[in-house]
Amino acid sequence: MPEGDDLGRKAVRSITWVIAERWSSRVLTLVVFAVLTRLLTPAEFGLVSLATAFVVVLQVFVDSGLSKALIQRKELAEKDASTAFWTSLGLAFVLYAALFLAAPLIAQLFDQPALVLVLRVMGAGLPLTALSATPAALLERDFKFGVLSVRQLVGTVGGSLLAIPVAVLGGGVWALVVQFLAAALISVVTMWASTPWRPRFEFSLDSLRSLWGVGISILGIGLLDAVYANVDKIIIGAFFSADVLGFYFIAQRAAAILTDLVTSVLARISLTTYSRVQDDLPRLNRIFRQLTFVAGAVAIPVFGLVAVLAPQLFPLVFGEGWEQSIPIFWIFAPNSALFAVMSFDRSVMIATGHEKAALLLAFGQNVLGVLLAFVLLPFGILGVALSRWARLLLWPVRLGLLHRYIQLPVGHYLLQVARAAAAVVPVVCGVGLLQLTPWAEGPHAFWAFALPLAVIGLVTYAGLLWLIAGDDNRVLIRRSLAPILRRARKRRNDS
Repeated sequence: MPEGDDLGRKAVRSITWVIAERWSSRVLTLVVFAVLTRLLTPAEFGLVSLATAFVVVLQVFVDSGLSKALIQRKELAEKDASTAFWTSLGLAFVLYAALFLAAPLIAQLFDQPALVLVLRVMGAGLPLTALSATPAALLERDFKFGVLSVRQLVGTVGGSLLAIPVAVLGGGVWALVVQFLAAALISVVTMWASTPWRPRFEFSLDSLRSLWGVGISILGIGLLDAVYANVDKIIIGAFFSADVLGFYFIAQRAAAILTDLVTSVLARISLTTYSRVQDDLPRLNRIFRQLTFVAGAVAIPVFGLVAVLAPQLFPLVFGEGWEQSIPIFWIFAPNSALFAVMSFDRSVMIATGHEKAALLLAFGQNVLGVLLAFVLLPFGILGVALSRWARLLLWPVRLGLLHRYIQLPVGHYLLQVARAAAAVVPVVCGVGLLQLTPWAEGPHAFWAFALPLAVIGLVTYAGLLWLIAGDDNRVLIRRSLAPILRRARKRRNDS
């Protein structure tokens, strides 16, 4: 079998596994999240959100970019994997000790005494991250997404099943802490039980230097990403109350779950796929543009409709009392939709050996994001939310780098995005106008108004997109839907 065909088959199988894991785990996450918002207060969500911000940043140091370096390498020796594993595990214990000792100071800075114990307990997730990073990278390198998917799903289910009883019994913030740690622990146990790889008791400085040649840039990118994703919560925690941070967290979490549903299916396999075709720029270019179209075609209508129907959706999903999160979500929605479109550029730069350019881009995004957060701080929590648009301001720079490194035709790329946007604008505007009518109000507004409009809107969008998608994208849509239609016909014939 030709190598290209084999890679394509592996990618398709991988997408199937990732779709199954990501969508099932994210839907479950949303359900559990909706239950917990009815049992916990905004202040409790805010406190755990603040603790999570610190732990997530430290988790990047634990991996140090070594797992991505393992995936990116064309040839890999056993000593490389073992060296990466022991390095990550050693860093994890050092960082956990530092966090444990620094917890009282952090709590004092934010005037949150309860933060001390929460940080010390959640910090135990750092060694768990180290235990899973290297074996997960090896599985991803070999396109064995089935094991990774099962591991993630089992961890999500286990953490969720433990969190809800703790919340029902009045555990407060500890329900969220238990969910975080239990999911990580169960995921590690499941993965180690499912893979034959075990680290050898060997450590090579040469391997470490070689891996860090790529990994140090990826570490920088990951660290900057983690800081960018959490600095807003740290700023809000410092200048506003835990309640305000809780409302902000709910809006951001809702946007993150939707983003994961759209992008993680494709982004999860993008680096692995790009790395395999890094020397074939025309093919790499074609795959990149196709992924961009698919991501935009899904993300833009999803975020558009959820945003315009948020007044009906938020009370249904999260319960009463979270209305203050809706305006924050309105600010996040356009940014998150375009982030889904831009989520593949970094993988393409890393796969083609331009990780330093990706690092500089991430650095610029972080500096601009932090500056915007402080500049817009006088406008309150909505101003801080608006600072998340920093990545959009640097989009022209991203496009320039992609044109330089992979000869991306920028006009064709933007046309892929514009097609999805053009198809969704009439739908969102129409629904937005109907929000001004009495039909949008009442106790049954979701079932009588939002749900029918969402269905009609999606059908209308699909028809408009088909008309303006272009021949190449229509072929892509047909090929993507063909397996689903074949299975549907088979079930109908069998019945």
